[in-house]
Order: sequence, then structure tokens, then C-alpha cells
Amino acid sequence: MSKGFVETLFVALGLLMVSNVQADWSTDVGGWIDDAGEVGKEWGEKGKEWGKDAWDKANKEWENAKKRWDALDVNYVLMQAFGGDVDEESALIGRFYDLKQPIREGAKPLKREGVVDKIREFDNKKWDQRVFEDYYSPEVRLYAPYFYLPRCKASYGPEAFQCNEKEDGRRVAPSGWVVVYRGVVTAPESGFFRFVGMGDDTLMVRFNNKLVLEAGWSIPTRGDMVLGTKPSYHAEMSGNKHKRAFYQYKQTPHWNQVLGGIPAGEVFKVKKGEKYPIEILVSEIPGNEFGFCLLIEKVKSPGTAPRGIVAPDKSPELYLFRTNESEPDYNAIDSALTTGGNDFRVKGAMEGPPFKADSPVWKVDYDEARERGLFDNIFGFFRDDDTAMGKRRKK
Repeated sequence: MSKGFVETLFVALGLLMVSNVQADWSTDVGGWIDDAGEVGKEWGEKGKEWGKDAWDKANKEWENAKKRWDALDVNYVLMQAFGGDVDEESALIGRFYDLKQPIREGAKPLKREGVVDKIREFDNKKWDQRVFEDYYSPEVRLYAPYFYLPRCKASYGPEAFQCNEKEDGRRVAPSGWVVVYRGVVTAPESGFFRFVGMGDDTLMVRFNNKLVLEAGWSIPTRGDMVLGTKPSYHAEMSGNKHKRAFYQYKQTPHWNQVLGGIPAGEVFKVKKGEKYPIEILVSEIPGNEFGFCLLIEKVKSPGTAPRGIVAPDKSPELYLFRTNESEPDYNAIDSALTTGGNDFRVKGAMEGPPFKADSPVWKVDYDEARERGLFDNIFGFFRDDDTAMGKRRKK
């Protein structure tokens, strides 16, 4: 046997062995691929099943949300006037008190003049909410990005704060209630401003720890339940001492006739980017109709701010005071007034002044408000503000 033949034989055997190894490896890989394909197919089927379950669940949640939107006793659209029960981005936080229902021994239920006196005490004590702690307050807190509720039934206030849905059996009638909102806002620009607003029965705004607007039927700081309806009061406030304006609009005939228009408050100065505490109180006393609005006007200086009673055809269109990009929608509010079998409408057209669409945003700084202790008053000592507000905001 020649050497060349042996070498050729070994080469052939080597090639055969390599070929066999490759064949075995191909078979193994093919088997693995087939197995992977089966597993992939199985997981694909499971994925379809899980996907369908997730889709069906999402559809069910959507249908439930739609039903809640369409038929819930307290509907979300109208709630925007007082605020939503889910944390809005950059919103003032409000707490409701029923001054007719004492919860501490020795406290007495308050009626008309008593409510006015209690609000006056609250202002005299620098808006210390402990003044109201003797009275029932539901746990619901509402987050309001603006304050604009055309005339409606006063029963909406307790409904918005879900007072009559609680398991404790308490009922809150339309009269004698107060809502206080608090927060810290950031000035969107520098200059002189003043609030312009109306509340039925009263609206009060405390900015940078100073009362700068008090408007409505009742003027609690003067201890008078109907002072806001008196022409002598309108003349006094628009006179040389206070130099306020009362703006009238064709959209607010009732407020024009009874209250002289929508009054402007005291001028204050802000610096862009600076942060200022703000507190807002609204209240209903007799329990009939209710409504409020809050605008803001920029003026050149305190001395040049318009004053007097300004006729509808001469009153300026002002900015809506708001803390985020939200703004009220008349059509949505109108449809919401009768949603879910409720009817919060009153006779005649809803009243609310026009406002500019490009109103600046006075953004709320939650951390600053928490550091200043404003949420201690809003949430009370029985709730942890970080649980009630902070975590929901951060999620």
C-alpha cells in the first residue's frame, strides 16, 4: 500500500467524520429550532389570550368610566367649578365645612348671621382654619385650577364635595357652608394686578397674607349679610378712599342689577417667578342660588387702575385666574347640570363674565405650600398630606 494511498484514505475518513458531525449538528440544531418554534407558538397563543384578556379588561374599565361619566351623581365636568376629586396638575386644594353641623361639645349650629360672624372671626384670626374645626368637614378634598361657576342651585356645593354619599349617614343641606382653598402660586410676570370677582353669597381672596378681595351679597368683615347689594356700599368702594371698579357685562345682568357689577379688589405688586401664598373662600348662606367667578386684571399702577361703575359696553375683557391650562366650558357645564338625573339649573341664563382665552397661568408650587404648612390646614391632623396629596400627585 503506497504512502499516497494511505494519506488519501485518512483524508477521506476525516472528511467523512466531519460530514457526519455536521449532519448530527444540523439535526440537533434543527430539533432545537423546531422545539423553539413550538415554544414560540405556545407563548404566542398565550400572548393572544393574555392580550385579549387585557383588552377585554380595558374595554370593561372604559365602559365603567363612561357610565360613571354619564350617570354619576356628582359628575366630573360640573365638579371642575369647585375642583376635581383627583389631583389636577397645579391646582389649589379646597376643604368644605358645614357650619350647621357641630361635631364638638359646646359648639352650636350656625344660621345666617352666625355664619357671617364666623367667617369674620376666621378673617380676624388670619385665616386660621381651626376656627372651623368644631364643624363637620367631609374627607373629600377638591383640586381647583380655576374658580368659575355660573349661577346654579346651592345644593351643588355639598354634592361636589360628595357630602351626601358618605356611610356615616350625615346629610348636608344647601345652606350655611364654607369652602376654603389654599396653595402657593408663582407669578407668571412682573407688575401690578388686582383680582376681579363675585361670589354668591361671598367670595374672599387673601393673597400674600393680605385680604385683597371681598365680594358678593355678604361682606363678612363688615358683619353685614347683604351689604354687597346696597348702592351706598358700591359708591363707597368706588370712591376716593378705596378706588375700586364694578365691571358690568351683558352676560351678568342679575349681578349688574343687584350688586352693581363684578367688583375689583385691591391692587398688589408681584415679581415674575416669585412665589406667593393664596387662599380663597367661597360660601353659601341662605341656600338658594349659588355661583362665583374669579378673574384677574393687570394695571399700570394703583393710581391708574379703572374705578367706578363701568357699563357693559365699556368693561374690559379680563384674564381668567387659573393655575394650569384648564378653563371653563359653558357648553360642558350646561350639559353637566342635568347629568345623572340631577338638575342644578336655575331659572334664566347662567351668569358669568367673558374672559381672555390666553390667560396666564399662576402655577402652584406644592412643595412650597407644604413647607409653609398650608396643607396642614387643608387636610387636617387626621390625614397625612403626603398620602392624601403627595403620592397621588407624583404617580
